[in-house]
Amino acid sequence: MILLPPLFAVAGYTEVSSRRIPNWLTLGGLICGLAGSWLTAGSDGLTASLWGAAIGGGIFLPFCLAGVLGGGDFKLMAAVGSIVGHPMVWQVLLYTCFSGGALALIILIWSGRLFTGLKRTFRLLLGRKVKESEGLQKVATVPYGLAIAVGTFWALLQ
Repeated sequence: MILLPPLFAVAGYTEVSSRRIPNWLTLGGLICGLAGSWLTAGSDGLTASLWGAAIGGGIFLPFCLAGVLGGGDFKLMAAVGSIVGHPMVWQVLLYTCFSGGALALIILIWSGRLFTGLKRTFRLLLGRKVKESEGLQKVATVPYGLAIAVGTFWALLQ
C-alpha cells in the first residue's frame, strides 16, 4: 500500500497537466504491485494481485474501448488492482465509480455544460454514437485518475 501515494501523486500531476498518465508509471506500478505481493505473501499474494489487476483492468477495458475512458485510466486501474489485490479491488472499483460520478457532476456544473453532459451520457447508454464535440465547444472530460485515487483511498479507509 506504500506504493499508492507516490503513484497517485505522479499520475494526478501528469493527468492534470498533460491529460495523460504515462505508461512507465502504470507498468511500473503493476510490476511493483505483483512483485510486492509475491515477496510479502508468496504465491497466494501473487494470485490475489493477479486477480486484482485482471478485475480492475477488465472492468475498465470496455469503457476504454468505447472511448469513455483513456488508456492511462484503464492501465492505472489495473496497477491499483495489482497493489490492493483481490477482493479489495471490488471496493476500490465501487468507490471509484462514486468518486468519478461526483467529479463528473462537479466538472459539468462548473463548466456550465450539465445538460449537454447528461444528453451525451444518455446517448451513450442507449448505444448511440457520441459526438466528439458539441458545436464550437469541446466536450468536457474528466481526469479519471483523480477519481481512481479518491476511490482507492476512500475504500482503504472503510
